[in-house]
Amino acid sequence: MIKIIFISALILSSFIGQVAYAENTEDVIKYRKNIMKAIGSHISIIAANLKGKVSINEDILPHSKSILLTLSSININKTFPTNSGPNNSTNTKSLENIWIEKDLFSNAMKESVEKAKNLVMAAESGDKKNIAKSLGALGKTCGSCHNKFRKKKN
Repeated sequence: MIKIIFISALILSSFIGQVAYAENTEDVIKYRKNIMKAIGSHISIIAANLKGKVSINEDILPHSKSILLTLSSININKTFPTNSGPNNSTNTKSLENIWIEKDLFSNAMKESVEKAKNLVMAAESGDKKNIAKSLGALGKTCGSCHNKFRKKKN
C-alpha cells in the first residue's frame, strides 16, 4: 500500500511539475517579448525627437540610458532558456538558431550593449547628428540579430 501511495505521489508530482514548467515557458516568452517591446519603445521615442516629430529633447538621454540598462541586464540563459524556443511554443518568433548558435547570439547581444553605450555617450553630448548616427548603429545591430534569430514578420 505504501508503494502504491509513493508511486502515485511521484507520478502526480511529475505531472504537476510538467504543467508548471509549461506555464513557466509561456511566462518567459511573454517576459522577453515585453523586454524587446520596451527597447523598441525607447528607440521610437528617441527617433521621434531626432526626426522633429516632437521636441522633448530632454527625453533622449534618459531613454538612451533605459535602452542600455535594459539590454545590459538581459540574462540570456534565463530570458532565452532552452525550453522556450519554437519547438516548445507557438507563441514565440524566436528561431532555433538562438540555441544552436548560442555563442553567436550572445555576441550579438553584447554588440548591442556596446552600441547602446555609444548611444548614451552621444546623448550626453547633445549632438543630434552623433545621436542619430549612434541610434542608427544600434538599430543595425538589432536588425542583424532579428534577421538571424527571429522569424520574419508577415
